[in-house]
Amino acid sequence: MPTLFSPAITPRIAKMMLEVRQHLAETVQRELKVVLLTLTGTKVLQGVFSRVVRVGSEPAPRPSSREGGLGGEAPAPRQPVARAATPTPEPAPTPAAPAPTPAAPAPTPGSPAPSPGLVQALTGNNPAPPVAAGPRLPQDVAVKPMVPRQLPTNRPVGPSPTQNAQLQADIEYLENIGAKNIRVNQQQITVRNSQRVGTNRPDLQFDYNGRRYHVEYDTPTSGRGPGHQSRITSNDPNAETILLLVP
Repeated sequence: MPTLFSPAITPRIAKMMLEVRQHLAETVQRELKVVLLTLTGTKVLQGVFSRVVRVGSEPAPRPSSREGGLGGEAPAPRQPVARAATPTPEPAPTPAAPAPTPAAPAPTPGSPAPSPGLVQALTGNNPAPPVAAGPRLPQDVAVKPMVPRQLPTNRPVGPSPTQNAQLQADIEYLENIGAKNIRVNQQQITVRNSQRVGTNRPDLQFDYNGRRYHVEYDTPTSGRGPGHQSRITSNDPNAETILLLVP
């Protein structure tokens, strides 16, 4: 049978239940009042604070012109503003002239004299006239781009002792002015050893000031220089060929 609690059967328990319910109701009401007062106070403080900040940030009112006539200083008369003169247009800047090609350093005193045509070409005034690039030879087109290893530069370029001696004097001069990737009688490559572009063998080739140069030593009666220049230009149109006549 279920247990029944009533004032008639269990007066003490019923009384205790009523007291607990009343106490709980009073506690809840008291807590709600505290929360309500806290929220109300917070809203009031926020409104007061925002009003103070807004008033403090407003600029000070400007004095009226009539206030000066009531005992204060009279406002200063307004001075006429002079109009600025029309600015004179500046002349257009003159375009800068292109930077000249840096001159090659002079030969070191006491060293073998380099070829005058070589020194002149490195100053931007190559005595050999340029030629147009033509069709490449089949063997140059089919050459592998892998760059071969660099061989010693004391190798000869022909049977002429005069040409070989002049070659070594030119190499010494190039090393003194900072030329790089100097090769003698080796297959043609491009600047900075990028790739091999032909099976032809220029007498001398090197890098200077970011450009690839090729030098051909010929005798005054050989007449092979222009043909060598044409093939070198066809394989690398960005390179420059220097033709030197040495007996």
